[in-house]
Amino acid sequence: MKNNFVLTFILFWLIAFTAGANKLTPADTIKKTKNLKFLIVPVLFKSIETKWAAGVSGSVSFKTTDFNDSTTRTSSVQSVVMYTQRKQNIQALDATVFFPHENYILTLQASHTFFPDKFWGLGANTKNLKHEEYEYSQVYFLGQIKKKLVKSLFLGFIYEFQRVYDLKFEKNNLFDNNMAHGKENHSVSGIGASVCYDTRNSGFWPTKGIYIQYSYRAAIKSFLNSSYTNLKTILDIRYFKKVSKNSILALQVLNFSNFRETPIREMAMIGGANNLRGFYQGRFRDLKMTTLIAEFRFPVYKKFSACLFNGAGYIYNNLNGFNFENAKISYGAGIRYSIRKDEKFNIRIDYGFADKYNKGLYFTFGECF
Repeated sequence: MKNNFVLTFILFWLIAFTAGANKLTPADTIKKTKNLKFLIVPVLFKSIETKWAAGVSGSVSFKTTDFNDSTTRTSSVQSVVMYTQRKQNIQALDATVFFPHENYILTLQASHTFFPDKFWGLGANTKNLKHEEYEYSQVYFLGQIKKKLVKSLFLGFIYEFQRVYDLKFEKNNLFDNNMAHGKENHSVSGIGASVCYDTRNSGFWPTKGIYIQYSYRAAIKSFLNSSYTNLKTILDIRYFKKVSKNSILALQVLNFSNFRETPIREMAMIGGANNLRGFYQGRFRDLKMTTLIAEFRFPVYKKFSACLFNGAGYIYNNLNGFNFENAKISYGAGIRYSIRKDEKFNIRIDYGFADKYNKGLYFTFGECF
């Protein structure tokens, strides 16, 4: 399985670069064709979850219409293959395709991971110094096709699949004794719908606009090969506004809720590069989560820009468990380097801090949201 995914990604990039340029683009360069831009770069970074990691990341950006068409945003396909100091290996693909005049929008996420991970327990009051390691392999796919109803308003259809296998953990200990489902090989497979209102002027670096998406996904036991009956809702609200000529205020409110039988890998998890930076992804986990993140983004020099950020999050089992006193707070700063200045596609380096136990460096592509 691991080798198949690696070969798939290698073949994908070989075909893409051969078709666009008749040869692979050298690392750290961009190859432009009439309506395509290719980028491939080596990756060396360190994060809380991975320690040191190395690999290769590549992307293709394009428009399904003429490149000067202002009614259709730039589409992108990004992939990464990496191996970490903690012996994790990850192969992932992320794509957003805006069809002509954005009558349809297709988003895809696909990944295979082998991941030695950490577990502190469930809920908002787990202890920093009490955790154990476990490991798992996972195949994941999320596809969504959105149809424009009226200007900026979309209705979507969702299919999500997750296969977790080769779970290894210590018997009769913290992970084994938690009350969640999913401590054996299992699948979660379900369909759903979404409603999205999107007025952002860019998918990479919005300077204005609002993005609101509510999605509902239902996995029914024994239907579509699902091991559990799990219902999941996600509300994602983002707001972007210029506060000076080149500075941007960006806000995100995210609510993630599970109902019925929820495997541990499906639970809401605070932390990571795209949530409360500074916390290990999964440092706090439970059925439900609400987070608020604010960023101030501003230029520094030529292709360099910077970001200050602050976030608060709540993890809880049900509404009765929502408690403002249990807020998880993180803050930090980061540097951006634009590798495609015309579209502000950035390399992102962030340092997030919560307390002496929860802090760390992140190196990735694109923005937190």
